[in-house]
Amino acid sequence: MVDSPKSRFETLHTMSRIKWREVFKFLSGAAFAGSLANFYLWLSGLSVPFLGYTITPRLLGARAVVQFVLFVVFLYFGWLRK
Repeated sequence: MVDSPKSRFETLHTMSRIKWREVFKFLSGAAFAGSLANFYLWLSGLSVPFLGYTITPRLLGARAVVQFVLFVVFLYFGWLRK
């Protein structure tokens, strides 16, 4: 059976469709986990070594806030928006 160029394009188009709602669901979970980890490290006052540098607790607290805001945005687009 020989595929015509049109049917091959339609198959590729169908396979490459991204389900953005599912992507946002995944990202909401990742942002929530990251914000909790950064919040815990900020709360305990730990500095984290990363590639020869040290991430201070103040920066970890700022990252926790940014990631929590991203969590809320991704939560809305992935779970709450119809």
